[in-house]
Amino acid sequence: MSKLVVISHTEHYYNPNGEIVGWEPTIREINHFSTIFDIVYHVAPLYSGNPHKAHAPYISRKIQYVPIRPSGGEGILKKLGIIFYMPFNLVTIIKTISKADWIHFRAPTNLGIFVLPLLTLYSNKKMWIKYAGNWKQKSIPLSYSLQRWWLKKNINQSIVTINGSWKNQEEHLLSFQNPCMNDNELYQAAALGTKKIFSNELKLCFVGRTDSNKGLLKILQALSNIGTLSRIKEINIAGGIEDGFLDSKLNTNNIIINYLGWISRNNLNKIYAQSHIIILPTQSEGFPKVIAEAAAYGCIPIVTNISPINQFIIHERNGLLLENPSIQNIKDCIVKIDRGEYNLKNISISTMELASQFTFSSYINRIQSEVTYG
Repeated sequence: MSKLVVISHTEHYYNPNGEIVGWEPTIREINHFSTIFDIVYHVAPLYSGNPHKAHAPYISRKIQYVPIRPSGGEGILKKLGIIFYMPFNLVTIIKTISKADWIHFRAPTNLGIFVLPLLTLYSNKKMWIKYAGNWKQKSIPLSYSLQRWWLKKNINQSIVTINGSWKNQEEHLLSFQNPCMNDNELYQAAALGTKKIFSNELKLCFVGRTDSNKGLLKILQALSNIGTLSRIKEINIAGGIEDGFLDSKLNTNNIIINYLGWISRNNLNKIYAQSHIIILPTQSEGFPKVIAEAAAYGCIPIVTNISPINQFIIHERNGLLLENPSIQNIKDCIVKIDRGEYNLKNISISTMELASQFTFSSYINRIQSEVTYG
């Protein structure tokens, strides 16, 4: 039997029914690993408290969740917790690794400082590592920088999958798209996306956290002094809403703002289906899955002109690029859209073509051909 252990920092909780649930985008990916492995162990932290609607259960009986203690966060005490809980967590990880043939570690994470050196002891195991962040990002925490250096030097002697393609990329670094939908979802999304009309009223959406890196406050500031818009009347905001954020929301000239908080996959897909444009003026990213998810529904991305995002999004072909995610640039782009200065229907059609690169079937096929059997 082929057995895989996945080690990640994915938050898990008990839902009111006593069922283990985790961050839905990652859980979906782990579920698909069960199509090529007989058993999948997922080692990840178990938190107290209540999950939100973007958490989901595992659907495959081949998956066994192995809890470890959460650690890290803001403040010196929480950071010291990384060291305090690490002996327990490492013992749990070691015991689980002993059951598996394959190891898959997901970086960067606070766990990585301890886990990556540990994995050098398992040269008899086959492994691959996923680096989910921006491979060339300049300003990152020291622990993330150390992990990226470690993976670049290939100290673990493993394949590392990364976002985007980069100049002088080492052979052990494989450029992989982040999967986010199955083939049936892609088909259903395209059927809805092709029917979208861009000549009348337009709806915007934002999906993500409200932290400064994601750019939501800039969007609201741009809308607050943009003047009267003739076609853009509404924006849906889905994702984590930080404490106090709603208290500081701005007057946005009669544009309806719907703060939805975390929502389920089905409801998120409904937002994509209703929206014409997704706006994500992020400062630094890998390639956010929400861009591909929205693209499947013909939802045009307004995103920052940074790599690896601009390796997939071509300005005025399958999206709109902001050279700088400033308030003024966001405002100017929205005004041009409202005035009809872009051929939005053609861009939307090309946007849907982009989404086909981000299916789970393509991802699993590449894992099989280039990682597990390469």
